[in-house]
Amino acid sequence: MSLAKNINEKLDEILNLRSEIKRMKKELNKKDTLINPQTGKKATQADALKLVEEIINQIKDDINELTNHGQNVRDIFTNEFYINDNMEDKRIARNNNNK
Repeated sequence: MSLAKNINEKLDEILNLRSEIKRMKKELNKKDTLINPQTGKKATQADALKLVEEIINQIKDDINELTNHGQNVRDIFTNEFYINDNMEDKRIARNNNNK
């Protein structure tokens, strides 16, 4: 798997977690008791949000490790192809071939 694809997957994970945070804040009362699926212990919404933020921070650390803190990814995302959308890549390639 390419470096760009690995980075993109990690960024997608962060976006998914952020959307889960929004959903949780919207659907749950702050005083609701939740069950931690990893430990089985009761937790508050704040505890759950803290856990998700820790996961996001771990993903950020993973990205920093993949990219050597940004040192080995210069110009990796500056091409005209959008990395996460294969259909868009094909459309751009077709347009380039037609030119």
